[in-house]
Order: sequence, then structure tokens, then C-alpha cells
Amino acid sequence: MIYKNSTELMQLAGYPVYMSDIADACLLGRLNLFMIGDTGSGKTQLARDMMDKFGDKTVYILGRNDMDTRELFQQINLEKLKTAKTSAEIKELTDKINYHLVVVDELPNCVPSVRGQLFNLFDGFVEVNGKAYPIGRGYSIGVAAGNLGQKFTESSNDLGRALKDRMHVIIDSDYFSPKPSDTLEILAENTNPRVNFQSDGLDQSEEIINKHNELVKQSTPFEKLVLANYLVHGLDYCNNGMSKRKLKDQWPAAITSHAKGSDEALVLPLSTRAAKSTIRLSQALDSIVQGKAGKPVDINLLESMMQAYKFVAAYSGVLNDASVDANYSGDKYKTLDAVIQTTQAQVQQQEDNIRAGLEMVKSRKVNQKILDRFTGRWTFMRDILTYLAQQEGAKNEN
Repeated sequence: MIYKNSTELMQLAGYPVYMSDIADACLLGRLNLFMIGDTGSGKTQLARDMMDKFGDKTVYILGRNDMDTRELFQQINLEKLKTAKTSAEIKELTDKINYHLVVVDELPNCVPSVRGQLFNLFDGFVEVNGKAYPIGRGYSIGVAAGNLGQKFTESSNDLGRALKDRMHVIIDSDYFSPKPSDTLEILAENTNPRVNFQSDGLDQSEEIINKHNELVKQSTPFEKLVLANYLVHGLDYCNNGMSKRKLKDQWPAAITSHAKGSDEALVLPLSTRAAKSTIRLSQALDSIVQGKAGKPVDINLLESMMQAYKFVAAYSGVLNDASVDANYSGDKYKTLDAVIQTTQAQVQQQEDNIRAGLEMVKSRKVNQKILDRFTGRWTFMRDILTYLAQQEGAKNEN
């Protein structure tokens, strides 16, 4: 490993989590990672270290605005796709591609058509004539780096939508830059300013994929499912009864009564896709921390989910940038800390009600008095508890 950064991103169960741990969590959870930051922040080196774990089952692509899909296919040994005439011929070509990790440096430089194919590669397939052909033999992940402050080949809004749709975790490497002691160690090691592309590690791809498969098989704790629903449905609620989703472009202008720290005009609800990414990142981070401890440790599920939410949501487009600039000096992470603080308080206030709701589920009978305890942004729990109680009742009948 060459990348050095001892800046803590968070603590879970008393154990520090660093940038390299986030990278490992993304590999474990098979979550596409986009690292934004200025030149020289270490993004490319960290991506290169991630490649080192997969031996020859990786590909590195330097994004350029003059690259076309033909050149892209040449780089991934698929140039013969242009002459393939049948689906069988195309499948024969794509079956030979065994890239588990695709790394793209300077992703924003790529034109939309090339970027679209890159996103497909990240997700484990290549699209030819409107049909998807799998690659990577069941496991593939994309890691990209770039600077969101540079000029794009299209509007930043269009790029933002594309990134939000296909990149699961977006992290600002400038915000969590290495400490001076890290820089001292890096400079003392050698004075070569180039990224180290020499592979000196063992191929860990089988181990990573096995751990990923184990993680996927794990059942998700009910508490995490409730928290994910809160991020999807609870954060959609406004005190005047309006839905942020239904407001569409009228949000946040239609929200007039709010104060600093209030999340009504500050943050949109997560999409279901982003909620899944949050759960997966939380599960992966839990596994990373358990590995650090070398023994079973008690991890606060609320804290784990909130930290995962922070790194999924920060650059996902859910924040009201005007409010972030006005109240938090443009600091997205500090903004989300405020949202998380509000969420934690909300959860603590509902603990007794949730326990009562779970007892109702065990009884297999719907109790309206208990359901009526859930109001406002917690109204979504009525539907969940009713569904679960009915499911339990159906099991008993069978």
C-alpha cells in the first residue's frame, strides 16, 4: 500500500475509520465509489492501491474529452464488438472479460456517451445494440476520481444526475486530506511525484469476493430497515402535511416556516436506491470494524447507519445548496451532521412507540391505538407495522 492518510472520517464502536477503510467497505459491499478533490489529494493513488488487490483483473482508464466509445472498447479488449454480428458472438467476447474493478481517472472529462458505457462497466455489463452483456463473472465495481470544480463536457446538473444514479458513494478527498505527519512520511519515502503503478501485492480478489458474498447473505437488522424507511419516507414529510417529492421544483421555496437545523427545507428524502446503498455501506463498515477489533464488538446500529448515510447523501443531490451555503458555509458534511443530530433525537423520542409496535406485531393483531402513536414524519410506521402484523397472522394460519 502506498496511500497514507491517518485523518479519521468517523469512529464506530470506539474504532477509527479512515479513507482506506471506506475504500475497503466499498469493495466489500460492491459499491461504486467516486472520489472528488483537487489534483494531488491522493485520489488516484488510493484507486491504484485498490487495483493492487485484484491482480490482473482490473483496468485503468484515463478520462479525456476526445475519447470515443471505440477507443474505450479497445482499452477493455472489446474492439471486436464492432464486427460481431450475432448476440452469440458478442456474448463470446464479453464472457472473456474478467475485470472485477474498473478505475477511471478524471471521469468528468469523458463525454456522456463514453461515461454511460463506463457506468455500465461499473455495474458489471456492457451495452451493445440496446442489449446488456455481463462481464466480471458476478462481481464488478467502479472507482472514479475527478474534480467537480473543473469544466465539464456538459452542464454540472446533467453530470450530477448521472453520478447520483450510478455512483453509490461520493466522497470529498480534500475534506479528509492527509495529516502533515502523513505528508512527512510520504515525502521522506521518496521524491517521485508520479503515481506508483507497480503492483507488489497479492491477488486478493477471491478473498474479497467471498467476503462480499458473505455480507450479502447477512440479514439486515430490523432497526436498520426502520432507519432506512425514515430516510426515504420520514424525511419526505413536511409539518404542513405536504410531501417534498410531490412539491418537486417548488421545494424548498414552498417551505416557509423553518429554522437553522430544521431538515424540512434542508434535505430531501433518499431514493430507495440510495437507501439500499446506505444499508449496504453500513453493513460493510460494521464488518470492517469487527475485523479491526478481532473479536465481536457491540456496534450502535443507529450510529452505523447515520455515518453511512452521511457518506452516501453528501453529494447525492439531496441537500438544499442555498441553505448549506447560508447556514453551514457550504460544508455538506457539517450540514449532514445537523440532519443526523435531528434524526437521532427523533429516533430516541420514538423508541417506546417502536417497541410497542413490535409487541403488536408479535400479537398478530392490529391495534389502532398503538398505530395512532405514530404521527407526522413517523406516520410511515403505521403501514409497516400493519403489514408485519398481517404477515405474522398469515404465518400463524398456515
